[in-house]
Amino acid sequence: MDLTQTLEDIEDAAEDLRYGEMDTWTEYEDEYEDEYEYDDFEVMEKEEKDIEIESEVIDETDILTGYITEFEARKTRELAAKAEEKRKHLRHLIGVKKKTDDDASEETPITPEDEVTVSDRVSTESSVHPCLREIDISDSQLKIVNPYTVYQVPDDPGLSPAFLLLRERPPIYSANGVQKFYDIVKRSGLRPIGSLRNMLVSDQVNLRHYGLESPVIRAICEALADNTYVRTVDLKGNKLSPDACRHLNNLLLKNNMITSLSLSGCQIGANGASRLCDAISMNATLKMLDLSSCYIGNEGFEYIAFALSDNQGLESVNLSDNRLDETCSENLQDLLSHSEILTHLDLSWNSLYSAKIWKALINGLKKNETLHSLNLSWNALGTECVPHLYKLLSRSRSIEKLDLSWNRFTGDNAVPIAAALTKNSTLQELHLGNNPLRAQGALALVRAITPHLSPGSTLYLLDLENVWANKDVLQELEEIEKHKPWVVVKLGGILSNYPLVGPNVRRILLKRANYEAMQPKRKRQRRNFGHFVMSLKDKRIPRARFVQLVQNFKLKLSTSLVNEIMNAFEGPKDTVDQRLLKSFYLEEYPQTTVPLKLKKKKKI
Repeated sequence: MDLTQTLEDIEDAAEDLRYGEMDTWTEYEDEYEDEYEYDDFEVMEKEEKDIEIESEVIDETDILTGYITEFEARKTRELAAKAEEKRKHLRHLIGVKKKTDDDASEETPITPEDEVTVSDRVSTESSVHPCLREIDISDSQLKIVNPYTVYQVPDDPGLSPAFLLLRERPPIYSANGVQKFYDIVKRSGLRPIGSLRNMLVSDQVNLRHYGLESPVIRAICEALADNTYVRTVDLKGNKLSPDACRHLNNLLLKNNMITSLSLSGCQIGANGASRLCDAISMNATLKMLDLSSCYIGNEGFEYIAFALSDNQGLESVNLSDNRLDETCSENLQDLLSHSEILTHLDLSWNSLYSAKIWKALINGLKKNETLHSLNLSWNALGTECVPHLYKLLSRSRSIEKLDLSWNRFTGDNAVPIAAALTKNSTLQELHLGNNPLRAQGALALVRAITPHLSPGSTLYLLDLENVWANKDVLQELEEIEKHKPWVVVKLGGILSNYPLVGPNVRRILLKRANYEAMQPKRKRQRRNFGHFVMSLKDKRIPRARFVQLVQNFKLKLSTSLVNEIMNAFEGPKDTVDQRLLKSFYLEEYPQTTVPLKLKKKKKI
């Protein structure tokens, strides 16, 4: 409370009380004088009558005079008591004590002018009722009195309960907001979402592709305003209007628990982006924001870039598939230059291929020391941006992951990119898959990360998916595997890197031998080739000796087949390896056994 204002209020109150009491005293004096004049008039009339008839009414006059005198004395005492009580109350309000005889000042002579002033004062004020103007009060003697404590406010006579009878008391909801959501939906005549009951008491609200409209979004946002459970809100695939974005903006301004918000595919446009600008700028707890496929365009990106420049909490932002082109180059440069928290930025599926946008990108990254991951895939990048890409790779000290896949880089473009890789010491992941690099470009990139060309490189993943290389790259891959076994190189494949594998000749020859041995029409001439193999010893024999063993076993095999079998199981110095023949045959026909010797029948 202002002390000066309080003193002025107390002075005004004291002055009102002073003039009020003066009026009261004046009324009392006038009443007293009127009564006194009236009594004097009656006394004079009675005295005249008494002179005329003294003898008759002298006794009555004495009685009346005594009664009047006693009445005047009692009236004077009552008025003096009332005046003293008022003065006491006034002194209590202004904090002044009554003067004593010790405080009386010395007698001073009165000039004629003073006498006139005193006579005027005495004419209107009685000696029984002293005026406040006679009391000398300094500012230091005034005591501040709070009128609210002197005149206390009475207790509520029952107005509040009476008003509550006319209007229902607002309900009190729990922190999870479940009942609050269903009450709002019921009042609005909307269809409730049954699964939201469990989502509001978990850490994630997943309402993908629910077809939510603005009134339902409003109910959800009001239910989440005081919620302390939910950390992730996923509204992917719901086409949201600008009004729905306004409700989301209010939610993010009130709720300090949500850390992830996904609006992918919500098609909010530039108007929706402008409604979310305040929340993105002021919310300090949101860590991940997904605005992919929202079609915000260059106009909407201006609002988002401005908000992200002031944000102090967002670490990951996805702006892919938003129809961005070189028009947004200045806003992109401002975003990268002023952002101090952002670590991951996804700009894929846009049209950021011109030299103008890349120049702004490089200028922004020069002042940025926090961005670690940048996704520029599906942007039709090609020869025009290669010089700027060379500067980015050779000078950047913060980018650790760079995704350039699904663009238009050729084999010629791979040479300067590989040269920049040899100078980089911070990049850990490079994605260049699905680019028309050809075998020449793949070889240049793989060779750039070899230990002798990039001794200080920290790259551990080179993704060249769907890019094929020649056999020349095998030596580079072996060197990388030997000196940097932690480095992973992904290739689509290696051209002509395969051995010619034909049919198994030995298997075919043994199968033919089994067939020809059982081919004769006469049963006595049929032989089991497996029995012949099992009869062989585990040693090498000359080719002629092998032919003789075949004839001794009476096998009906063609000469060409026998020659091919000896060639297939040939040993050193023009020999046949019988052990090799036997082991291979048992692998193909493991059920083969040694033939039993038949006993010769005795002649009778």
